[in-house]
Amino acid sequence: MVLHLLTQGATLRLRQGRLLLEREGTVLRSYPVRQVRQVVVWGHVRLSTPAFTFLLRQGVPVLFLSLEGFLYGMAGSPLDLHPDHLRAQFSQDPLPLARAFVVGKLRSAVAMLKRYGLPGREAVAEALEYALRSPQLDRLRGAEGLGSRAYFAGLGQLLAQYGFQGRTRRPPRDPVNAALSYGYALLLGRALLAVRLAGLHPEVGFLHGEGRRQPALALDLMEEFRIPVVDAVVVQAFRRGKLLPSHAEERNGGVFLNEEGRRTLITLLEERFQEEATHPLGPRKTYGELLEMQAYRLKGAILSGKPYSPFYLK
Repeated sequence: MVLHLLTQGATLRLRQGRLLLEREGTVLRSYPVRQVRQVVVWGHVRLSTPAFTFLLRQGVPVLFLSLEGFLYGMAGSPLDLHPDHLRAQFSQDPLPLARAFVVGKLRSAVAMLKRYGLPGREAVAEALEYALRSPQLDRLRGAEGLGSRAYFAGLGQLLAQYGFQGRTRRPPRDPVNAALSYGYALLLGRALLAVRLAGLHPEVGFLHGEGRRQPALALDLMEEFRIPVVDAVVVQAFRRGKLLPSHAEERNGGVFLNEEGRRTLITLLEERFQEEATHPLGPRKTYGELLEMQAYRLKGAILSGKPYSPFYLK
């Protein structure tokens, strides 16, 4: 269970083997502590010292994010990384793995545009071909950027009525971008957990640049799942009326989901993580399991030097 704490001003406490979310002396929710695998704190929610230390002792990571989806950081038990695995990760040639992440993302983009009969497939396919033969990391990133712009321009044809004309962030400028940004923040938390479980260092990446406190490897891994998980859910939610423009509001110079919008999207995304999909190599698992499986596959590729096969929509 991934526990999302959104009730502002509430406190998470530990009592008799359960985690209790309280506000002003009233118990709002109760959770069996042994079933919690990750805690995500959104905005101003407190954790009591007994609850916090218990989670850390159990190896349950706690992520802290703003209400807008900005990741402040993560608290967890010390990383138990094997020295040989660290050496392999640091010495890895970044280009083959970075290419795999981009190829997976762009293949999903082509499939998504095809599913809805949207323009831009040819441009994304061209970017994909360029990515497959890019001899340098900078050119690979350029191909990813070209493909992403063409993909989001295609989605703009489908979601124009909600003010969406392409990807905008920092800050998002419309309800669709607000939902995408929030969804990617949630996906990043899942990717961080998967990387930790696999025993890899989350800040040593291949496609994304390394920087202070930037979880580059988790950002790499989530590229394969942005479209199959977040984009697919956001598109369906707006088209089916589960997410509405009224679920977003203008503040801080941008457009962000309000409380109802956040709760709605989190519910939809957690349901998506429980849906099954088939990996191109054959295994059929839930999206949550596929994300963790890919982290272990990535570890195997790093240690063995064999190619890494990304996940993507067909």
